[in-house]
Amino acid sequence: ISTPEAEETMVHIPAGTYQPLYAAPTDTAVTPVEAFWLDRHPVTNAEYRAFVKANPSWRHSQVSSLFADSGYLKDWAGDLDFGPDSLSHRPVVNVSWFAARAYAEWRGTRLPTTAEWERAAAASATREDGMNDPQLRARILNWYSRPTPNPLPPVGSTMENVWGVWDLHGLVWE
Repeated sequence: ISTPEAEETMVHIPAGTYQPLYAAPTDTAVTPVEAFWLDRHPVTNAEYRAFVKANPSWRHSQVSSLFADSGYLKDWAGDLDFGPDSLSHRPVVNVSWFAARAYAEWRGTRLPTTAEWERAAAASATREDGMNDPQLRARILNWYSRPTPNPLPPVGSTMENVWGVWDLHGLVWE
């Protein structure tokens, strides 16, 4: 982490392992993961608007089709207008991997690797490895069984895991 602001909004996830849900026969049973930093909350529309305001090439009307498809920020009312104020604290969606990477770099951070994200997402509210936590499994299955609400719930409104990371399950699809 390269900025004090980023340190205030991120949590440290200790080194450990995670067990892939889907693994090829040649994969190892567990994957080691070094310690890393992860945002405490998903990125909000308001946070992403600050990025596109400072970086006009990432505005919907100006983004290169090499880096985002026609669905990029499709729910926003305009380049710097995501609509009603009630959407400011909701998660930004419909961004490409390239846009997410550019946003992270703008903040002085980086995107988590797949292994890092999986390690963080495997944690329940009380366990580092929540794979066998019946409450976490029930929460995830319940979430998948319902239609996605519109608008999405605000950031920080679902579940906080053991490390203090919010909304890895129950807010937006990966």
